[in-house]
Amino acid sequence: MRIKVLLLLIVLPVFFSCGKKDVDYTDVYEGSGQERPYVTDEQTQIGIASWYGIEEHNNYAASGERFSKFAYTAAHKSLPMGTVVRVTNLENGRDVVVKINDRGPFVGDRIIDLSHAPAKAIGMIRKGTVKVKVEVMSTPSSRGGSYFDAHYTVQVGSYRERASAMNVKRKLGIEYDEVRVETVKVGGDDYHRVRVGRYSSERDARRAASNLRRLGYGGNVILE
Repeated sequence: MRIKVLLLLIVLPVFFSCGKKDVDYTDVYEGSGQERPYVTDEQTQIGIASWYGIEEHNNYAASGERFSKFAYTAAHKSLPMGTVVRVTNLENGRDVVVKINDRGPFVGDRIIDLSHAPAKAIGMIRKGTVKVKVEVMSTPSSRGGSYFDAHYTVQVGSYRERASAMNVKRKLGIEYDEVRVETVKVGGDDYHRVRVGRYSSERDARRAASNLRRLGYGGNVILE
C-alpha cells in the first residue's frame, strides 16, 4: 500500500506538468488580447486604431484647429502636428490619408484615433478598433530620428501680436539654442506660440521649464 502511494505521488506531478500549456506573453499586452504596437522603421508603425469625433465635434483640437468629425484628420501621441499619414486597415486592406491635428489616443495600446469620416472610409466604425499600419507621407517637422518617438518642448507664451512673440524669441535666443515661433489659428484668430527646445525626455523638458519660470516666463511642457 505504501509503495502504491509513493508511486502515485511521483506520477501525478508529471501528469499535470505535461498537461500545462506554455504561454508566451512577449507580443501581447497582459489581459488585452492584442499585439503590442511596434515600429518597423522611422516612418511606419503597426498597432491598434480607434475612432472618435461624435462628442468632440466642433471643439478645438490640440493643434488649435476646430475639430470636425467630417474632416480627414487623426490624433496621435507623438507625430508632429500637420504630419500627413496613410492609415491602412490590415483586416480588409482599405486605406485612407489623414492629417495629424490632435493628441491621443490615451487608452491602452492604441496608436491612432481617426476622425469619424476616415474611420468610416476604412470600414472600422461598427467594430470600433482594428489593427492598422500607419505610414508617414509628409511632415512639416525638421527633427531627426523616428517620428514615432515622443518629443517634448516648452511653451513660454502665446501672443496675439507677432512682434511680441518675436521679441521674446530674440531675448531667449541669447541663452537657448532652439527657440521658435509657431503660428496657429484659434477661433479664427492667429496666435503666435514661443517654444523652446526639443527633448526626448520629459524630465529634461520639465527641468528646462523650471529654469524658464525662474526667468519670469511661462513653462508649459508640451508633447510635440
